[in-house]
Amino acid sequence: MKNTVTIHPSANAFALHANGAPMLTPAKKPMALPTQALAAAIAHEWDGAEKYSLSKMPLTSLAYTAIDRIADQRAAIVEVLLVYVDTDTLSYRASGSEALAKRQQLQWDPIVDWASKKLGAEMQVTSGVMPVDQPPELHKAIETYLNSLTDLQHAALCILSSGFSSLVLAIAVVDARVTCDTGFTISRLEEEFQAEQWGRDAEADVRTARLKSEIMEAGRFLDLLQAP
Repeated sequence: MKNTVTIHPSANAFALHANGAPMLTPAKKPMALPTQALAAAIAHEWDGAEKYSLSKMPLTSLAYTAIDRIADQRAAIVEVLLVYVDTDTLSYRASGSEALAKRQQLQWDPIVDWASKKLGAEMQVTSGVMPVDQPPELHKAIETYLNSLTDLQHAALCILSSGFSSLVLAIAVVDARVTCDTGFTISRLEEEFQAEQWGRDAEADVRTARLKSEIMEAGRFLDLLQAP
């Protein structure tokens, strides 16, 4: 049976109904969204569909993650994300190529400087792969920032930070400091530099396109959260 999804506004949310009945997540929680724009976009994913499809319903998937997983596991998720503060890609610059290092400096330094000012703690940068321990003040500031996000914002940030290999760059996208498209481009400076030097790999390009699509949907999800 194909689903007909409708939007039912209340005082503080927009609930989705499927075929006249309240729509539930896999964990049997109500599908209630904070903006009409996001509710409408998710309803559109279900238009005429008979069942849930991860590949065809990226916005629904993010909403499910936020409602079913993040809402009940906020502390654990923040703890996992904080592990990546010391391994953030933007902290590690190329040591074997001056051209790549220069490209990283030009495109990454503005994000690092912005994040340091926003968070009130300086982000350390190094060359090569030797680990760098970020200051405790930065860890604490990022923890405070993460705890300020909604469950829905967390769902998108988890996708972005994993795809970018950079929590700081993901924060910049969540805060609209850079667009999702720009964030993806500057997160892949080394991969693109290597492709320029040695040629492109068709299989790698397919994986990259798939990753970019996932990241762009997370960006669209964030945009819809800010819409009326």
